[in-house]
Amino acid sequence: MPPPLPAILLLGGAGTRIAALYPGLPKALVPVAGRPFLEHQLLWLARNGLRRVHLAAGIKAGPLEDWLAAPRPADLRDLDITLSREPTPLGTGGALRHLLPILPDAPAFLSFNGDTLTPNLSLDLSELLPSSFSLPTSPSTAHLWAIPVPDATRYGTLDFDPATRRVTAFREKAATASGHVNAGIYLIPRPLLETIPADRPVSLETECLPRWAAASLLLAHPAPPPLLDMGTPDGLAQMTHFLQSAPPKSEI
Repeated sequence: MPPPLPAILLLGGAGTRIAALYPGLPKALVPVAGRPFLEHQLLWLARNGLRRVHLAAGIKAGPLEDWLAAPRPADLRDLDITLSREPTPLGTGGALRHLLPILPDAPAFLSFNGDTLTPNLSLDLSELLPSSFSLPTSPSTAHLWAIPVPDATRYGTLDFDPATRRVTAFREKAATASGHVNAGIYLIPRPLLETIPADRPVSLETECLPRWAAASLLLAHPAPPPLLDMGTPDGLAQMTHFLQSAPPKSEI
């Protein structure tokens, strides 16, 4: 039986937009609706059947290491959680490339931004993953999830073919009424990760994804709104309100 697919939480960002509220604290540990945001993400992963989780930490790794070493909340004790610290800021693409020797048995990474939540998305990977997921030897298709928003002026949007789901374009922030935005969730096979340069910081969003889309190696999967982002004070307030107002989720 192949090893469980690892869910990677990208936690290496400096969190500058929210640092004034919680100086020294990584965004993942900022309190949201009564508990660290990281725990909300982990609960969502567990509800989606993902129990092998790796925390890709960066310059604020110390508090995350302390959190992992402390007794875990009862509703998270069944998760297999590991952590690594990048030696220098590597960007989102570089951070994933850095994990290849750390997670040598993983044929693909299921990656998530460390400051967003898609509470209404139920991940179904059954059509994307073969029953026996062996290590491929050549690049294959990467996947991302995209959420429609009524006002896309603060986001960069993406275009994809509704029939084939192939991503055809990424667009910069613009005055557009609506559009699909990148939800920050990716399924990337190992051979594609191996094409990311290992000797410098790399942005997944601005370097890797457009390159893979141009080579017809990137598919988009529509996801239901909302896309909650706690990386700014306003976003944190909106996420707190949503989570406090949402009905209780079923047990994991």
